[in-house]
Amino acid sequence: MGRRIRNALHRRYHQTLRKLGTTRRFTAELVTDPAQMSGARILACQKNRQTGFTSPLLYDQKLEVIRQPALQTTVPDLYLLELSDVSVVGGTMAVVRDGKLLHPELLHTHPRHDDKAPDICEFADAERRKVNFHTYTRFGGQRRIRIGIHLLKEHSANYYHWLFECLPRLLHFLAHRQQVAGMGEFTVLIEDNIVPAGIEALQQLLAGFPGRVETVRRGELVQCDRLFYVSPFWYSLDNSKHAVNAHDDYAVDHQAVGLVREAFRPLMKTGTPTRRIFLPRAATQARRIINAQEVEDLMRASGYEIIHPHHYTFAEQVEMFSSAKVLVGASGAAFSNMVFMQPGTRAVIFSPKQLEVFNYYIFQQQADVPQVQLAHLLAVPLKEKNFYVHDDFHVNCDDLKSLVTRLN
Repeated sequence: MGRRIRNALHRRYHQTLRKLGTTRRFTAELVTDPAQMSGARILACQKNRQTGFTSPLLYDQKLEVIRQPALQTTVPDLYLLELSDVSVVGGTMAVVRDGKLLHPELLHTHPRHDDKAPDICEFADAERRKVNFHTYTRFGGQRRIRIGIHLLKEHSANYYHWLFECLPRLLHFLAHRQQVAGMGEFTVLIEDNIVPAGIEALQQLLAGFPGRVETVRRGELVQCDRLFYVSPFWYSLDNSKHAVNAHDDYAVDHQAVGLVREAFRPLMKTGTPTRRIFLPRAATQARRIINAQEVEDLMRASGYEIIHPHHYTFAEQVEMFSSAKVLVGASGAAFSNMVFMQPGTRAVIFSPKQLEVFNYYIFQQQADVPQVQLAHLLAVPLKEKNFYVHDDFHVNCDDLKSLVTRLN
């Protein structure tokens, strides 16, 4: 309930800011090549990139094994761009100048995909090449940034998306910073609702660099004299109601996940991992476990710690999960921390049994990179028909008990 109240207050806050500011509405056309943006300079580029996933392991009723196929797929070309005299839009990855729009993900969406930020931008034509924007500037005038690093992104308030979509872009920029002329102090632009652990991770990466952080409000239009923009390592195209196309919808990039693990390796514990951790879902969260109390009682009796990661600092989370021998819980952003586990450890995610419309590859890279043995225990969704990926579900405790016995 507290989270819902905070979210409602946050929305009301942004509505008030829009009313106090100056509304800016315009239409921009998506560019198919970053070089089409006026004044764009390509500082680095990786092309013909591929990523692979090992075969996801699913446990059905009575722990019958189902295997999804291993996957090899193309991921986007990776650009480091220097842009001049552009505007960014809070709550989105959009950059606009002279009626042109740089937003690689929007360029690759289809009608089956969910709208990413419908309150800010929407397609203006059937060909999905022109986009209408509903933005605003702050009371007193449009804010200007001299040298900006772009880390704005839809869904970046979510810990998973922040770690594996936004932070790899910063790491890629920092790795190439020496080839940027006249850099000096820079400003990292982020959304204003990043979770505390995400902010701590960002501060860890910026230690020793002459950079500061500024937040951009949702829908706010901010002018940048000079902007450094790293394109997506992979596309998180939301598809919550239609048949999954794992090759295109949500092919998490192995390179991006690897960068995160290596960046925070100094925070990881060494030595033999011993902890057994269970990650519950709060009653107010999506994808709630219907028989949550029964499941928690079983896990506690089996010797598992019941852990709510958001109660801990980022450094504490890295240390905790690098000390974990076994990790069990419901699908959620907390499983992002699997990337910090040690090779040969094990993890089990409760995932709904919807083989046609649920993407079981979402956390596979977070297991493949550290060589964690990952499995999914298939749960019964609240609705068999008109399934939605964030629906609640029921866990079979007899199957869970048998699986936990194996893990222990």
